[in-house]
This record gives sequence, C-alpha cells and structure tokens, in this order.
Amino acid sequence: MMKNIMMLSALTGVLTLTGCTTLKNVVGNDMSGTHEVQATSNNTAPVTSKNGVLVDATNHMTLYTFDKDSMNKSDCGAACQVVWPIFKAPSDAKASGQFAAFKREDGKYQWAMNGKPLYFYANDTKVGDKDGDDKLGVWHVIPSK
Repeated sequence: MMKNIMMLSALTGVLTLTGCTTLKNVVGNDMSGTHEVQATSNNTAPVTSKNGVLVDATNHMTLYTFDKDSMNKSDCGAACQVVWPIFKAPSDAKASGQFAAFKREDGKYQWAMNGKPLYFYANDTKVGDKDGDDKLGVWHVIPSK
C-alpha cells in the first residue's frame, strides 16, 4: 500500500539512537502491508515525532533501529523483515538532515537516521504502539526528546 504523504519540514530537538533486535525474540507476523510507506514528492524522509518517539509521517507508526546493523547496512534479511518491515524509501530519495536512504543488498531502498536503518514492528497495530521496544535487547524506539 503506497501513499502520498506530507513531509514534516524539520524535526526539532535532538534525536538519539539506541538500537534494534533479531527474529529470534519475536512472535507473530503481519503480512497486511500496512506498514509500507513511501516518501513525499520531493523524496525526503517522511518522519515526525509522536509521544516522544520517531514515527512515519503518514500512519504515525513507531520506527525502530536494530543494534546488529552497521552504517547504512541492514542485518535484517527476508525472514527478519516479516516481523520488522523496513521503512522503504524511493530510489531517488534525497538526504535531509540526519535522514538519508541507502540501497540494501536485496536492491530495495531503506531510510536511515545517522546511517542506522529504520524499521517498523509488525505487531504494532495502532498509533502509539511501541511493543517492539527492547525486543531481545537489540530493537529500540528512537526518542525524539
């Protein structure tokens, strides 16, 4: 499900990264595709802040990082993505502040913040859910305060 979204021109405050996890610590999956979000027409990261954490600007679903990822490289493969869908970016995404896209080994483009790939958690079903935070001690929400 691709949607056009409005971009938040700037995030205020300091965003800090804390981390991510693996499939081993997760139960359940969501194949609905409701977490897929595309960028705005100017192709800059569609993010905003809600309840003190970083979320996508369309559905306001919580974004996560994974401790095992390295700079602009995801360690979350196909099986992992069932539970931790990537925050997809268009191939012509433009860097903006701390946000930029990178090309994954599978050829998809993913948004990253300060080089850390961004993900959703499939079991977060409504705005404000943060059920993936600290899963296996390696998946983390991104504080926006």
